[in-house]
Amino acid sequence: MFGKNVSHQAKSQDVSSLRKRVHARRSDDRCVSIINGQMHPVENWSSGGMLITADERLFAIGQECTFTVKFKLRDEIMEVDHKAKVIRKVPNKVALRFLPLTKNVQSGFQKVVDDYVAQRFAESQV
Repeated sequence: MFGKNVSHQAKSQDVSSLRKRVHARRSDDRCVSIINGQMHPVENWSSGGMLITADERLFAIGQECTFTVKFKLRDEIMEVDHKAKVIRKVPNKVALRFLPLTKNVQSGFQKVVDDYVAQRFAESQV
């Protein structure tokens, strides 16, 4: 009986580790988010959402908020404005899921990715 439980638990862990994220997370970009006038470091982001470092007590699960993400690109600071919903929070971390992206937001995120790729390519040529 004990062997069956261990085997079953191992199988469920294997299945959960096989789940793939819908959007790849990015943690190399230098960016911050501004929500309600307060700046929060972005730990990672994707075109589906972001994880920020923040006082979780300031946010409620299900809360919608408007934000600005400021990205430091090679030659400029780019701002992307959008809305998100709080989906998870733990001490000092808040996870937000973006509401459906507009074309402008999609192209802004793509510009960040393109800049990162171009910068890495340029560094590899030196």
